[in-house]
Amino acid sequence: MAQETDDINLTPQELQVLSELDSRQFGFLKLNSPEQSKKKELVVKAVKYLERMLVQAQEQKQRNKTLRKDENKSPESSSKDINIDPKTFCKLGHFHLLLEDYSKAMSAYQKFFKLKPDHWKDANFLYGQGLVYFHFNAFQWAIKAFQQVLYVEPSYSRANEVHLRLGLMFKVNNDWESALKHLQLSLIDTSPSTFSKLEIKFHIAHLYEVQGKYKAAKDNYEQLLKDKELPTHLKADIC
Repeated sequence: MAQETDDINLTPQELQVLSELDSRQFGFLKLNSPEQSKKKELVVKAVKYLERMLVQAQEQKQRNKTLRKDENKSPESSSKDINIDPKTFCKLGHFHLLLEDYSKAMSAYQKFFKLKPDHWKDANFLYGQGLVYFHFNAFQWAIKAFQQVLYVEPSYSRANEVHLRLGLMFKVNNDWESALKHLQLSLIDTSPSTFSKLEIKFHIAHLYEVQGKYKAAKDNYEQLLKDKELPTHLKADIC
């Protein structure tokens, strides 16, 4: 295994592809689908590369610590510690997220959080962290992360994904007004989304239903049923 990781090298072309990957591709780039097998191999390779680099840095730090304890060794005799850019952990978090390894993504994001005092300025980090919290149903933390994304970068390219998830979480929390606001913002957003407009309309109709606003719910459901493109699973949920 050690030999395998020692021989990892990334070409300039591979580095270019990897540089374009972050949390924004989550839900759009399906690395576990057969057609993305090559890209998945590259991301797995990059994860091994970064993890090897982090292990080497830790080992060097430990060696230097041991040398400094040796009274017979002068400070000059020890090598310099390998400095790791905190962004390395953030990138590792993005890769794990895209691989849908949420526990490892959380661990990497938390290390970036601790090492980077101004982590709150990085919208892609906040978005990735929010997605991981959302996956684990840690809605209190997910809401905070997603709200920070919109605060730091109001025109964030995945704002519609943020509004959608905020709407769903506020709905679970019985905060109807906030839920409706965010679902409607997601509905009018024309940028690409992992949810179809019909799915978002269904969630709005269901929101009215759980509030006891049955007329509004009925009107919205009826509008959905008139749409010939309504998926079977949504039609079944309505009927």
